[in-house]
Amino acid sequence: MAATVELLDFLAPGVAVRSTEDKEQALALAENHRPGCLTPGEQDEAQALYAAWLLAMRMQQDVAIVVPAGVTMEKEGDLQRSFGNSAGTIDPMGFRARYDLLKDKCSRTVRVGGLVRGSRCYGGDD
Repeated sequence: MAATVELLDFLAPGVAVRSTEDKEQALALAENHRPGCLTPGEQDEAQALYAAWLLAMRMQQDVAIVVPAGVTMEKEGDLQRSFGNSAGTIDPMGFRARYDLLKDKCSRTVRVGGLVRGSRCYGGDD
């Protein structure tokens, strides 16, 4: 089972304006990012969200506005810039964050580790 264009359009209406070919390409690229520990439905959702993130990034590139790193606001008249954390521009619609929440379920369900207790060997040829 794999995510469909219809699921992508439902979960990410902000990228629904892209062509079906673009959406299918994004879904194909996102297929390798299906977390294996999730249920098939959750894997489809994760794939669609990752594809939506890819498409949103592509849409940002299509706008072709180049903003220097760290600039959060720029005014043209009497050039004025504000600097700060521009991390939100990487995932403005939250698709990657929602994908990461699903993916993080895997790390919470897998328990690795053990309890080690120091011990001393008693006996032998003392």
